[in-house]
Amino acid sequence: MRIDGYSFNLEEATLEIYVAEYRNLAEVSALTKTEVEQAFKRAETFFEKCLTARFVDSLEVSTPAYGFARQIYDRAEEIQRVRFYLLSDGSLSAAVKEILPRREGGREWSYRVWDLRALTRLETTGEPEEIVVNFDDWFGRPLDCLPATELDGAVHSYLAVMPGDWLASIYEKFGSRLLEQNVRTFLQARGKVNKGMRNTLLHEPEMFFPYNNGIAATAANADVVVRGGIGKLHELRGLQIVNGGQTTASIFNVLKKDGCKHLDKVRVQMKLSVIAPEKVNEIVPNISLYANSQNKVSDADLFANHPFHVRMESISRRIWAPSAEGSQLQTHWYYERSRGQYLNAQAYLSRAKKQEFQLQNPRAQVVTKTDLAKVVNTFRCEPHIVSRGAQKNFIAFAEYVGSRDAWVKREKEINDDWFKTSVAQIIVFRTTEKAVQEATWYAQGYRANTVTYAIALVAHAVTKADGAIDFDRIWREQSVSQPLMEAIIGVAEAVQQRIISASAASGVTNVTEWCKRDGCFRDLLESVKVRLPSSIGSALKSRDRVEEDIRAGRKERVLLTADEATIEVFKKGAVYWRGLLDWSKTGLELTPSDIGCLQVAASMPGRQPSGKQSLRILDVERRALEEGFRAQ
Repeated sequence: MRIDGYSFNLEEATLEIYVAEYRNLAEVSALTKTEVEQAFKRAETFFEKCLTARFVDSLEVSTPAYGFARQIYDRAEEIQRVRFYLLSDGSLSAAVKEILPRREGGREWSYRVWDLRALTRLETTGEPEEIVVNFDDWFGRPLDCLPATELDGAVHSYLAVMPGDWLASIYEKFGSRLLEQNVRTFLQARGKVNKGMRNTLLHEPEMFFPYNNGIAATAANADVVVRGGIGKLHELRGLQIVNGGQTTASIFNVLKKDGCKHLDKVRVQMKLSVIAPEKVNEIVPNISLYANSQNKVSDADLFANHPFHVRMESISRRIWAPSAEGSQLQTHWYYERSRGQYLNAQAYLSRAKKQEFQLQNPRAQVVTKTDLAKVVNTFRCEPHIVSRGAQKNFIAFAEYVGSRDAWVKREKEINDDWFKTSVAQIIVFRTTEKAVQEATWYAQGYRANTVTYAIALVAHAVTKADGAIDFDRIWREQSVSQPLMEAIIGVAEAVQQRIISASAASGVTNVTEWCKRDGCFRDLLESVKVRLPSSIGSALKSRDRVEEDIRAGRKERVLLTADEATIEVFKKGAVYWRGLLDWSKTGLELTPSDIGCLQVAASMPGRQPSGKQSLRILDVERRALEEGFRAQ
């Protein structure tokens, strides 16, 4: 038998049992399927033994094991679920993909392995190095350019013609990171425009320059030497391609997939803007808006660079969703800030890396901007706006979160908790879509309207009863409780019947057109009686609790980006960080890397911490504050 820790959650009738497999080896070793099974078997044996009075009475009363065993024996009838956890500093074998839950003695047993990789993901976030292109080192010479304009020292513009093989080499090195500020990433070679580029690259490379609009790029810093009106561009830092991502990726795609050998004959015009950091958010979206576009840019695309979407993307890459019941795989809910981003992220990965990416970022868990807008506006009880279509609904959503006044008001709310709530709402929405589609009463063609109105009506009824849906629980379980789904589907059937009959009664022949009107929701509020089953209580929580959680989230918002972290570190100043560094010597446990980062912060402005270092510095500060550090 073996057990290292436990936790009771009697509200959910759940017992959690923990076993630790700690090896403390210099090298990470594999955690095999046999070892996993043995560890769980020892914990199972302990639990089953604790259900017998003879075993419990045989334990030494003064030991922690006795106290736990006695609790199990006394609360046996209350325990409906037992969750077994194995924590290890080993690396879980690829052979262990799933450990299915099962029922034993009328209880549900489930299993979860936290290996070294999983624990590391829980504790840390990664940040890639800065994009630096040194033309002298990479290509043996600088890139010729023409100085164009200068705007109050904030923007310096240049015109250049870049060889196609140079552009392909840069993209091969940095991939889609070059396109993070692009309104959409590579849309693959399916569209007519991309197919045309491919044909030109393969068969008429010399004609690519006259046929193609080129690229618009930005950089944080450029090493340019100008003599006689001609510039020599030696190095770029913080390079981003804000318009022309399809051109860039198409050139690389032809190189890798078609084996094109004459990209040195291809020339691509580049409009380069070197922009001061404080002007990036103001100027880059306008470059995307006004530059010549090769595919239609939607309103959703143009809003892609707003801080809201940048933050949502950052959170989605950092937050690991709880594993679904029985699964041993951690996954992300992948927020696609730029159209085509998900496909582009894996376009040039090896087969093994692509499979790993897809396991960690399942296609079913991709969330587009318009997906999010549809779901959020539904739970805001605006189903008539959702019914007006993706683009009109998105404009309303952009106004809600992204207008100047709205962002000032909500900026602190857009945090990890907001992201998790949004994902929980998406889970509710998609589960409802599937249930409506499979319902015997479903009339083809009205699913979108039925789903948004049904959810909005239930959300309205819950709010009117001074409650709120417990989205935290939905996030934790990655599923919707049966009572909540029964309530929504019961309303959905009534919604479908009413929108059809009310449309005819209102003289509107097209049901979907009726659903776009404000009067449709008012009619449903009066006509459809929402009855919440008594069993739905476990799926709800009080409004006071929701407000309390929101206030706590505002207060404890995690700094989500390296830029935000860097600003925060600089605001507090070197004196503050020297004080923390000195205080830490009294006993705060720090790694050499932690100490090195603090030393950089304490040396400002002579030394400046990077974004990654700033994130670590703030993490050290958080731990220090918890241990009692107070600035003098």
